[in-house]
This record gives sequence, C-alpha cells and structure tokens, in this order.
Amino acid sequence: MWSSDRDAAIQALFHVGYPRLVHTAFAIVGDWGLAEQLAQESYLRLYRRWRWIRDPQAAPAYLQRTVLNLSRSSIRRRLLERRTLTDIRDPSSEPDPVSGVALRHAIAALPARRRACIVLRYLADLSEAETADLLGISVGTVKSQTHKALRQLRELLAERPEPAEPARPEAVVPRRGEGKAT
Repeated sequence: MWSSDRDAAIQALFHVGYPRLVHTAFAIVGDWGLAEQLAQESYLRLYRRWRWIRDPQAAPAYLQRTVLNLSRSSIRRRLLERRTLTDIRDPSSEPDPVSGVALRHAIAALPARRRACIVLRYLADLSEAETADLLGISVGTVKSQTHKALRQLRELLAERPEPAEPARPEAVVPRRGEGKAT
C-alpha cells in the first residue's frame, strides 16, 4: 500500500513539475539533454528518499533544491573538465563549439550565486522568499545578488558586438568566367 501511494504521489508531481525542473536546470547548465537528465535524477532521488519526507507538500521544494544542487555540481564538473582540457589542448585549436543565445551566454558568465538567483527568480518564477529558502540564504542576499546580476547582465549584453551580416554567396564565389586572367 505504501509503495502505491508513493508511486501515485511522485507520478502526480512529475506531471505537474517536470517541465519547470527541466527549464530551471537548462537555465543553469545550458544543455537540454543534461537538463532533462538532472530533472529525472531529482525525481529518482525523491523516489528513493520518499519514506523520510514527513510532509509530502515539501516534495516540490525538495525536487527544486535537488535539481539546483545537481546543476551546480554539473557546472563544477564541466569547469574542471574544461580547465583540464585547456591545459592539455593545443592553444591553436578551435574554440568550444557550444553555441547559443547571447542571454544564455551572459547568464552562464555570471558567478554561481548570482546566476542561481536570476534563474530561480526570473526563469523558474520563484519569489524572493522561495529563492532564499532554496539557496539557503537570506531574502536580502537574494535581492542584492539579483540586483547585481541584472546590472552585470546589462553590461555583458551591452558590450556584445552586433552580429555581422553574412556574406552573400555571389560576393564570395566568383561567377563562371569572372576572376580569371585573360
């Protein structure tokens, strides 16, 4: 009986909260596949620890905190891998091929706490109090970190150069008969 109650409760949580968890993880790690894995892992951890959760109403907060912690760990691991690869890789090789929207890059450039505040406040649509509780910091710290992060994002986005217009094919490739010596 206990197992079927747990299964039903987690299934209901999954249908309601999974998209939000994936979006939260994506906003932090910047990779949809990884974000889905992290959200799924958070549900798996909830499933394993269900018997220790006294208040089932706390389960969504548990999931949010778990996906946030998993995302942070993933970023730390990725940074360590990049540092290691940078030490090993030939400096003349091409840069990391990861591409994305300017905003995503700017958010990724923020320090971890500021990034978490921005993601939770604006992308996960949590209140200041919920964000503070989830991060284990005060509401005042959430406010100041969010303010600093928004200012930093404005600066980062303002200094990004506008993308150049792509060259037209006829300007790059000579037409038949053109460009040959006569």
